[in-house]
Amino acid sequence: MSNPKEIIQNKKVQYQPLIKPGYLSQIMRADERRMEFDCKNQIIVQKNCKVDIVFIGDSIIQMWELSAYFQDYPLRILNRGIGGDRTVSLLHRFRADAVQLKPKIVVIMAGINDSWDLEFDYWKQETGKSLENVLQEALLNMEKILTISAKEQLSIALCSLLPTCMEWTNHEKDRQKYIWMYNQGLEKLSKKYNTFFVDYYPLFLNKDGHSMCKELSLEGLHPNVFGYDKMTETLKNTINFNEYFSDNARKNTFGR
Repeated sequence: MSNPKEIIQNKKVQYQPLIKPGYLSQIMRADERRMEFDCKNQIIVQKNCKVDIVFIGDSIIQMWELSAYFQDYPLRILNRGIGGDRTVSLLHRFRADAVQLKPKIVVIMAGINDSWDLEFDYWKQETGKSLENVLQEALLNMEKILTISAKEQLSIALCSLLPTCMEWTNHEKDRQKYIWMYNQGLEKLSKKYNTFFVDYYPLFLNKDGHSMCKELSLEGLHPNVFGYDKMTETLKNTINFNEYFSDNARKNTFGR
């Protein structure tokens, strides 16, 4: 009986070039799934799999049960969401978890976790950053991502942040203001880089005009099933799924 090691050694294996972004630090949330995503990405690249959509972002993307919402479409949809991810780490991993997979469109939703920088940092014993600084850094990172996307000719669906209702935090009012201003900036970037803009924000607003409707949320931050229902419907309508992912449309280049 042949030794498996001898078979592997005698067979010439040619690996396709693979981007691996590496690790940012020991405590970055983006690192928690790095090995998993590197492995999955290698499979996609090595097998030359055609990818229709990549969803990328934070826990709201990660928790989205995509197979339940897009089961009627014969598409290869990949979820590259990471709980706790921020715009700076999304920028760091964007080429690996989106660009090299060559999807027809990338759905991006990120920026809410940047708002935790508004809060007092108990680990560093430092006061939080100013709203202006947090907002500027987040939008700058998003513009860098869109610059990469434009250079790589990727189609992008840029998603707004949801409102929040986390009264137990110390800077919820600042966070809600950040969300509103971030979404305004994101919409401007969407127009500048000619992307789809998926505006979830007004769908989740409470009657007060700035907090999240509790009926659509698990705990004031993440959507529940009814929230994801609204998100899915809005996304499909915004990028016109039935048109772009019909049998005829899939033969063409995806774009606006």
